[in-house]
Amino acid sequence: MKKGLLLLALATVLLLLNGCASQTADPLLKNEATDAPGLAMNLPPALVGSDEAGIAKVTLYYRYLDEPMLAGEARDLTVPKDESVEFAIVQALTESPSAGHSDLRRLLPAGTQVESVVSRGNTLFVTFNSGFLDDGIPTQWADDPQWKTEAPLKRWLIVQSIVASVTEYHPYTGIQILVHRIDEDQNSLRLDNAYFLNGATGLSEPIARDETVLLTAGNTAEMILLAWQQRDDERLYRYVMDDGKPPLASFSENLQNRAGLKDFSVSGGSVSVSGTDAVVTVSLKIPGPNGEISVITYPLALIRDNGIWKITYSALQALMEL
Repeated sequence: MKKGLLLLALATVLLLLNGCASQTADPLLKNEATDAPGLAMNLPPALVGSDEAGIAKVTLYYRYLDEPMLAGEARDLTVPKDESVEFAIVQALTESPSAGHSDLRRLLPAGTQVESVVSRGNTLFVTFNSGFLDDGIPTQWADDPQWKTEAPLKRWLIVQSIVASVTEYHPYTGIQILVHRIDEDQNSLRLDNAYFLNGATGLSEPIARDETVLLTAGNTAEMILLAWQQRDDERLYRYVMDDGKPPLASFSENLQNRAGLKDFSVSGGSVSVSGTDAVVTVSLKIPGPNGEISVITYPLALIRDNGIWKITYSALQALMEL
């Protein structure tokens, strides 16, 4: 009898201790202090529908060299049964691209940790630790001519790498970025608009996918033509396939007598069934020797090279000889 009473007392003590133990606050629940209009109140996790680890075919977006654009890497992610594909995607973006994609650059800062990824209706809430903000942009960025352009661009590309990668997998209409600063008392975890360095204030809303920063076939054609128009050979060189391409110095020398490009426009283009080739219709305004302007509609052929749309060197030469 005494032994039974002793066991009962020990069980009661354990229950009390567990009840008094401190619990880590859910960052998303803390964010409820700030209204997010139009969102459903249920918070279902987006989990892999299997009792075992699954394989998810995804596209991860990283920066292409130091260009103002994002390019995709196709990846097979192993997703544990208790983890969502969305979490696995964002987690993968905190790491470097695969070894075979040396032209891609990770954007999320090295100290970034993914604390939670939760869906609510058509919006995905992604909570990072404060390392998300440690991206190396100097405090006096606006006083430096290079950083004045690079700083807001880099911040937008960081966020869009997340948005583009997630929405490539699932059609969320917006991604809400939350930042959990463990040593601060926050009224809301929502990313402040000041983060974007564009003069905006207040708390950010869910961020939609921005196709203008993705290296689609059409956007790649625009980058090629813009580099031609500006005679920026170093940038143009990055969008030419390696096969048959001369060294940069010879490349520039060979194109010295190219025609000028006064203006251009680009259609959306079409991609082949195989996904390896694309044709983008471009309209070119090329000044002639007597000042007249030739308007040419031209089907610009591109080839997907390790995930990046590029033009062959011979096709580029033919384009500039129109």
